[in-house]
Amino acid sequence: MSEEKQHPCRVACVGASLVFGRGLENRREECFPAVLGRLLGGAYQVRNFGYSGATAGRETNEPYWQTASFTSANRFAAEIALVSLGTNDAQHANLANLPNFRADYTDLIEHFRRLRSGAQVVVVIPPPVFEPLPEIDIAALDAEVRPAIIEVAAELGLPTLDGQELFAGRGELFPDNLHPNAEGARMVGQAAYEVVREL
Repeated sequence: MSEEKQHPCRVACVGASLVFGRGLENRREECFPAVLGRLLGGAYQVRNFGYSGATAGRETNEPYWQTASFTSANRFAAEIALVSLGTNDAQHANLANLPNFRADYTDLIEHFRRLRSGAQVVVVIPPPVFEPLPEIDIAALDAEVRPAIIEVAAELGLPTLDGQELFAGRGELFPDNLHPNAEGARMVGQAAYEVVREL
């Protein structure tokens, strides 16, 4: 029996508030990593390493690189990492780092690929922001951040979970126009399950 069959496959959900489950009434049960864990069952160990407000960029107001969640994810050394970052990189406070976003994002993806031999990364493409928000530059998200993420995933040959496509026209699932409700989180968990089971 191979090593992979002797212990649950470790799945790290890495990212910001979409992963953390911000805005959910029962975050621990309703966040998408919890949904994913229930769908995958006992052969997988799914952990939530979300940090609300986190960015992929290093020179930003909340770099994921500097969070306790990043440190914990490193110790976990997952076989599969789902990386969900980018929306906060389009905050007005972080626009000065946009020229470095692609390189910083690529470095983060490669970091999780190198944590253990054979590790796989699933790139989560940010969902829409449905209405103007004071903190987010929607134009920068749509024209710069999201396209860079899609290009990095394609260049590295990585599977994606397309939040933009998943939630197209589904603004009713985002009560604050930024964070999905429990049904939205369930949809992300289901979509993640469909990607992970094909790896």
